[in-house]
Amino acid sequence: MKSLRTKLPYDTANEVVVNDWFPSLNGLRAISITLVILHHLGKTTNIFQSISTHKWLMPFLRFIQDGQLGVNIFFVISGFLITSLLLKEEERTHTVSMKQFFLKRVLRIFPAYYFMLFVYVGMNAVGLIHVSAPSFLTAFTFTKQFNWSLDWFTAHGWSLSIEEIFYLCWPAIFIRGHKFRKLAVWALIVFVPVCRVFVHFYPISWMSELSLFWRIDAIATGCLLALYRNRILVLLSAHWKLLFWCSIFALLGLRYFQSLAGLVQAGFIFIPLGLTDGTIANALIGIILMYSVFGPHKYWFSFLNLKWVSFIGTISFSIYLWQQLFISGIDWWIAQFPQNLVAVAAMALFSFYMIETPFLRLKSKLATTDQYSVRRRLAILLGSLIPHRAQKLATTPVKPKRKHNMLYFLSFGWVWTIFHIFKD
Repeated sequence: MKSLRTKLPYDTANEVVVNDWFPSLNGLRAISITLVILHHLGKTTNIFQSISTHKWLMPFLRFIQDGQLGVNIFFVISGFLITSLLLKEEERTHTVSMKQFFLKRVLRIFPAYYFMLFVYVGMNAVGLIHVSAPSFLTAFTFTKQFNWSLDWFTAHGWSLSIEEIFYLCWPAIFIRGHKFRKLAVWALIVFVPVCRVFVHFYPISWMSELSLFWRIDAIATGCLLALYRNRILVLLSAHWKLLFWCSIFALLGLRYFQSLAGLVQAGFIFIPLGLTDGTIANALIGIILMYSVFGPHKYWFSFLNLKWVSFIGTISFSIYLWQQLFISGIDWWIAQFPQNLVAVAAMALFSFYMIETPFLRLKSKLATTDQYSVRRRLAILLGSLIPHRAQKLATTPVKPKRKHNMLYFLSFGWVWTIFHIFKD
């Protein structure tokens, strides 16, 4: 007998996601994107003004509007998940396929991101928004971290810029072996506090809190959690509940710790360690992540894995892409609260189901398909359309891969950006 229950959107969305994902991660993503959205709403609207007069609520209001904390949660999750998947592949095949890794990342990020950018290009052409050519260049080449302040609409690309550099470099580091990858992770975690101290005393315009040099330690923290997972679980599991709640309250009060430390002339320790976007916060996020994924399956675990919460996490990438346009403070009816949230949800759903989902399915198919199979499938597809082209495709030997034009394009963007940074 068929179930009378109607299949809800989040059922389909969660089925699209690959089975390699850990429980609770989508729930943590849902929390992260909520912090980012509330942060932008607080900056562009006055929806919190009426309740901000209650001083006792200020710690909570500041916490739920901490978009930088939200992005760092994304970063820690990313480092943990990517490294865990690489470890799993290495255990299963005794190697790591760079081709498969980059293919998966391209099919995961590029379609939805470039779709958004091409929509921006069209809107810019008809005067609905204004994005300069230099800003578009850094957006298209994932170097937005260097000039994110040029406009609002593409500014959120700074986080993708940092992630793409990580995706580009981490597999090459990973395949060098256990010792080298662990050494690299620790080096990055130490390197960022050193950069913070240097910039504190010798300010550099392009090395801000939204740059690789201030935030890569969050991704490295996620990598560390995956590399030392069993050892960390042994240390944490004896006091799961205590460590989890201490981490939650520490994150809530972290922004006030600097003032308290200043009373005893110890505020300087937050220069290298940062606040909710720094090293201490990354460690606390790491504890919460490990508890959420591997801890007791009680109330917190159940909440993170509720279908509607997991669904928000599943489409969080699309939400992140489109919230910047509609939560922008511009004088459009559709960009005013609360209809801007409806617009964000509508565009995120469209992007996920019409852009992301087909490529996610393609990713899962092509990841296990060799070049010859791909050519045969293309030949069958073309057979009914262009017979002579299909025959040529099927009989032509597969040539060695050439360097991708996309790599040249990205490299040009990086060189152009770095040149103008030092020129200024």
